[in-house]
Amino acid sequence: MFTIFTSKKNEIKVLIAILAITFVVYLNHFDNPFFFDDTHTISENESIRNLSNWTSFFTNADTFSSLPANRAYRPMITLMNAIDYSFAGGLNSRYYHYHIFFWFLVLIVLIYLITRHLYNIALPKHKYIGITSLFATAWFALHTANAETINYICARSDSFSTLCIVASLLLYIHPIGKKWHLYLITMIIGIWTKQTGVMFFPILFIYILLFEEHSLISDFKKDTKEKILRIIKRVAPAAIIASFLFLFNQYYLTPISTDSTNFSVTRFEYFSTQWYVIMHYLGNFILPVNLSADPDITIIKPWYSLKTLSGLIIILGMIFIMIKTALKKDQRPISFGLAWFFIALLPTTLNPLFQIANDHRMFFPFIGLFIAVPWGGLMLIKKYNVFENNNKKNIQIALLLSLILIGHAYGTVQRNKVWDSGESLWFDVVTKSPKNGRGLMNYGLTHMAKGNYEIALDYFNRAIELTPNYYTLHINLAILYGGTNNHLKAIEHFESALHLNSSSPAPEYYYARYLVKQEEFQKASIYLNQAIAKSPNHTKSKELLTQISGNIKTPQEEVEILLNKINESSSPELYLELSIKYYEMKEYKMSITACKEILKIDPRNADAYNNMCVAYNQLKQWELGAEACRKAITINPDFQLAKNNLKWATDNIQ
Repeated sequence: MFTIFTSKKNEIKVLIAILAITFVVYLNHFDNPFFFDDTHTISENESIRNLSNWTSFFTNADTFSSLPANRAYRPMITLMNAIDYSFAGGLNSRYYHYHIFFWFLVLIVLIYLITRHLYNIALPKHKYIGITSLFATAWFALHTANAETINYICARSDSFSTLCIVASLLLYIHPIGKKWHLYLITMIIGIWTKQTGVMFFPILFIYILLFEEHSLISDFKKDTKEKILRIIKRVAPAAIIASFLFLFNQYYLTPISTDSTNFSVTRFEYFSTQWYVIMHYLGNFILPVNLSADPDITIIKPWYSLKTLSGLIIILGMIFIMIKTALKKDQRPISFGLAWFFIALLPTTLNPLFQIANDHRMFFPFIGLFIAVPWGGLMLIKKYNVFENNNKKNIQIALLLSLILIGHAYGTVQRNKVWDSGESLWFDVVTKSPKNGRGLMNYGLTHMAKGNYEIALDYFNRAIELTPNYYTLHINLAILYGGTNNHLKAIEHFESALHLNSSSPAPEYYYARYLVKQEEFQKASIYLNQAIAKSPNHTKSKELLTQISGNIKTPQEEVEILLNKINESSSPELYLELSIKYYEMKEYKMSITACKEILKIDPRNADAYNNMCVAYNQLKQWELGAEACRKAITINPDFQLAKNNLKWATDNIQ
């Protein structure tokens, strides 16, 4: 029954059918919104709003993101984002999904071409090469794990750089592409898309070793030197250019402020944890039921725990299979696919990153498994002559393969639904990754958006137990308290966010937005200017500053307004605001006087004592400052800001 696929014409028809089915399976994903890094690379990134400056994408890494700490040299991603913004006429995620999906379909075709070529070299003109490569292609197209990358717009860096690597290999294989070195062009585009594009040259090395100079493995003693020199000569152009580009991009064009390294762990702790992460990825390849948009995998200690050692055993087993299959010509696709898998994992395995694991990272490594596993299956079937004169077993195999594809298609449709909204995505995250503070916070945000403040606060409090120094969480707690008119708690959390982060404009922007609602335009403008100084491409700060420009008053005018309000109806809140205003104007004695007025109305006002403390500290009256802070802490033992100010005072008392 599989003989219908032996015709080249029929193979093309099936390939077109695979593309059509893939389109239908992903039909419910085109409206899915922006998530995660889409915010700072697209939504809040001023650089992509004008295509006329597209050349700056290739000379200035600052254009990639509105967050200084997240800037990277990925000009192709910025260019594609700018193109989509231009076509959409704004922030319409549908156009981004159209663009990403088009290149995904192109990659599906390339997967068919590369698997068919590799399989044909291993077992020339075997009648089941066509069906095997078509199954590998369909499996890749419909595999549920790939939905994590295709749904996540910013992960186009993974999908498009992978496309460039596969295209580069195919161009190298083609006589014209090899003669004119056309494969180097797509390799460079891949590196400009994501740094992992540099992994093309070790993949090329493995391809040449296994498929062009296999005799070096099978007969190592004969002409060894000549064979090694031939391999080096063929790999050299890609290796030299890729290495130079990577180093130049990383150390010259990438801003110094870029920092994604996880400094809280040792390199070995991170590396050993990756043994378990790889096992997690393999589990999602076999049965992707544990996919999470934001996994909660953390560093595993000690390194010899059962989890890490289990992963190491599996890795060593795969390496053994990779080496063993490399020795036999007809099994080379298995060895090549496994080598691809490990090579693609190297950048995220050896280089400590803030996120220990991320399911969209599987896209590039899994290409190797889509090459190796179907061919391994064919080798087993061939070994036991399953296809020969056994229609019953043929039907059983066809049914099994169909069920695999149908299962993945169904799973992909369901993952598309998960990515349909913030509420569905973050509910899935908190269900599958309950120890993820960011997931808990974001799910709380979906409730806050609906006015369910108590539920939101519960999730925020659960999140802060896991991630107490997460500045974004403090921003959202401040917004929640501001929305419930608990302004003292709101200000406390805004100040915590400002203290915890020095590179992102978000703390300053959201604090300014809160101050605008309180009609404190002058103070808001100060924070907005600070946000813009941090990130010149932060569009929200620029827009808000423009909106309030006509309402900005001088500090003296603001003091006068407050004094008029106090004359009409004095209150501790107004005097506290007045003391803060005097403090900002460096009128520290006036700030202390305002605090004393508060204490006449409310003798147990901890904030008044804290403000007195910092004002006395500024006047270098350290004993009076310490005394005021001690009173604040006596009233409120959990007043961290007062504790900090007390330390400031006591450190200076002789």
